[in-house]
Amino acid sequence: MGAGLSGAAAAWLLARRGFTVEVYEQAHVVGGHVRTEWFRGIPYEPHGAHIFHTNHRSVWDIVSRSVEFAPYRHRVLTRLRGHLVSWPPQKAELCALADFADIAQELTDRPGTVNESDFESYCVSVLGPTLYAESVRDYTEKQWGRHPRSLSAMVAKGRVELRDDGYALLFRDTYQGWPRRGYGELVEALLSRAIVHLGSKVTVDDLSEIARAGQPVIVTSALDDFLGEPDALQWRGVRLQPVYLPQTTLAQQAMVVNEPAATTAWTRSIETKWALGELHDVPGTIVMREYPGAQAKHYPVLDSAGENRRVQQEFEHRLRAYSRNQIHPAGRLATYSYINMDAAILSGLRVAEQIVAQGIS
Repeated sequence: MGAGLSGAAAAWLLARRGFTVEVYEQAHVVGGHVRTEWFRGIPYEPHGAHIFHTNHRSVWDIVSRSVEFAPYRHRVLTRLRGHLVSWPPQKAELCALADFADIAQELTDRPGTVNESDFESYCVSVLGPTLYAESVRDYTEKQWGRHPRSLSAMVAKGRVELRDDGYALLFRDTYQGWPRRGYGELVEALLSRAIVHLGSKVTVDDLSEIARAGQPVIVTSALDDFLGEPDALQWRGVRLQPVYLPQTTLAQQAMVVNEPAATTAWTRSIETKWALGELHDVPGTIVMREYPGAQAKHYPVLDSAGENRRVQQEFEHRLRAYSRNQIHPAGRLATYSYINMDAAILSGLRVAEQIVAQGIS
């Protein structure tokens, strides 16, 4: 259930192992939130920036052999008091800030261990209180619609850090790139041997109509939806507003510019055109402003109290108790996880491998 990256990856592997695979997708296009649109030859992403990066050679081989990837290394900038600095911030770049002396002293006074009790405590122990307040606090409140202390430290791990090595790019993965003709082509390639039913929303109550008893079922949709309890889990969505600039080649200094100030309504602006070097000198670009609070399931809300995780675990228990079919959750939505694209693909592949090992078709 679901034709996003996890469902497509599972379908890719199962079809190549001799299984007949049927995929049911609620939307009328494949890809889920990983989708690329084009306007007058310029790419943009209606669900936000997606940069493919991985250290898993097996995952890279699958995607890069399915479609052509353009070489692209992702850089993010964040606006601090009128200055654009790299994200994650480099100590050397912070010297331009008026309150650098305070920031430097706070960095010296940081505790020896990171406080992982909640998101805010984690970030303050990494960045110090001043740099945290200027670069993360208001951005987080905008993005999540709640105080940072109410979020789990897991949201910050791997995303909030301070660097002092001169490496200004976001990711350090061995394999990085962007599909030259967009993510839609990638997902379609992975699904090329599957039977895909678009516009087909499926819940647990529909399984008796589409799957034989005993057939394995992979679910990549959110479990609150699949089990008929919409909104039992908390999600955070974003809305993207495109701005087309017909005479401009590139409007920003990087694909993504974060706007952490509370006085700026959007959280970041995204110029996907940066991913394709051959377009940099072509007039016309699209900048997407990302606003928080849309009714969409983009991000699971990993609260510091763990309440949403408990609800998710109860849903997973109900799946295991379902006797007619063996149901396997996979991917971001079904596992209620904040994960990268390679992890989403691995999730689908691992579930597919389990089914292959069981020999049930």
